Amino acid sequence: MTGRGAVALVALIGLGCGAGDEAPDAAPAEVPSGAKRAPDATFRTLEGGEASLHDLRGNVVIANLWGTWCLPCRDELPELVELAQSYADRPVIVLGLAVESGDPEEIRDFLAGFGADYPNWMLGMDDAVATFEAVGFPTTLIVDPEGWIRKALLGPQTVESLGEEIDALLP
Repeated sequence: MTGRGAVALVALIGLGCGAGDEAPDAAPAEVPSGAKRAPDATFRTLEGGEASLHDLRGNVVIANLWGTWCLPCRDELPELVELAQSYADRPVIVLGLAVESGDPEEIRDFLAGFGADYPNWMLGMDDAVATFEAVGFPTTLIVDPEGWIRKALLGPQTVESLGEEIDALLP
């Protein structure tokens, strides 16, 4: 083997050998193009329990980072409510991640005003930035059934745009 061929072989072998690359569950043989593994962080639910994105594996998850203080987030809420209703009979979960939005009762009351009955978890601003690299709100993450974040979308989304992303990931 020539020197250049040996270097290429070593580079190819090394691509999948970084510390911490191990997936907690059986991962697909190949990482989807541009995807990142969803974080294993634990979040507080509005009911007082704990949950993680790992708990939702097997579903397409539309994880929406939002805040009661965020006007574009408020504008987007009716779209997410409609989206959750349209996919209620499919393996799709719309998940709200309420950032710095008060206590659970305040968040529940706020969401009730929009008819939002999909699950919502809570997190602080530091966690939103550190865990999800959020640079603005709303931020919507499209997570495939294997737990890979396929896209991160900044700004308000629509039923149509999110529906196209979901349909591309469903069998």
